[in-house]
Amino acid sequence: MKTVHALYFSATQTTSTIVKAIAESISNTLSLPMVIEDITTPSQRTAAGLLGEQQPDTCAVKPLNFNENDIVIFGVPVYIGRIPNLIKPFLCRIVGGGAIGIPVVVYGNRNYDDALLELRDLMKAGGFDCGVAAAAFSAEHCFSKVLGAGRPDAQDLAMAKEFGERICETIAGGKRKELEIPGNVPYRFFSAVDDNGKPFDIRKAKPVTDSSKCTGCGECVRMCPMGSIDANNPALVNGICIKCNACVKRCPAGAKRFEDERYLEHLGILERNYANIRKEPELFF
Repeated sequence: MKTVHALYFSATQTTSTIVKAIAESISNTLSLPMVIEDITTPSQRTAAGLLGEQQPDTCAVKPLNFNENDIVIFGVPVYIGRIPNLIKPFLCRIVGGGAIGIPVVVYGNRNYDDALLELRDLMKAGGFDCGVAAAAFSAEHCFSKVLGAGRPDAQDLAMAKEFGERICETIAGGKRKELEIPGNVPYRFFSAVDDNGKPFDIRKAKPVTDSSKCTGCGECVRMCPMGSIDANNPALVNGICIKCNACVKRCPAGAKRFEDERYLEHLGILERNYANIRKEPELFF
């Protein structure tokens, strides 16, 4: 039996909201079962067999492996104009097996740059049939509560539902083509600069913890996509921080924040330039 899969990396849960809405639309339209494949955290990627440097034939768990009976809505967020570069090695281990693959990127109301093209190309290289459709949706920026505030909203979800219905029509019509997706090859990272044109470097910025608010619940440890927050002391970020802001936006006590001056300056520029713009979904067939 054909199955619809909602496959996503979604640290702040905006990408997952969009992907699940599209998958549910297809599932309901075609009366097919739907499966959620969340690969956001290290434990979830381990369960999916996406084990870092290990080769698939040495993994204790076989990597995600789809086939021609599957329809896979594959969603990732956009970080500096690209798909998350430190997560990309895991994504490359997913086997398409001829499944219909729908690439979807979700960006923070600035631009998705080369990310959708990069995801489509990655999926094609992994064996997905990507000749049906693709999409880019805007959502609340992971750094901000102002950029794309409250999105995806009802209008976005209605568009996601319509997108799913159109995918079903395209599949039923047997239409396949090379989708014309904007972007550059080689792919380029977005270059963040200050008001004087000087480049920003926020790679070393890490969240800080307000000890007066932190309850030690460990939610930030469990939700960190890089497994970088110390389990014994959640105030410590021992590994790489990809600035996904999962711990900031999803901390039950609101105990996490960024204080790095360059990070905050970059955030201020983004909010000044893009807070009053509504970017609409872009759909490709």
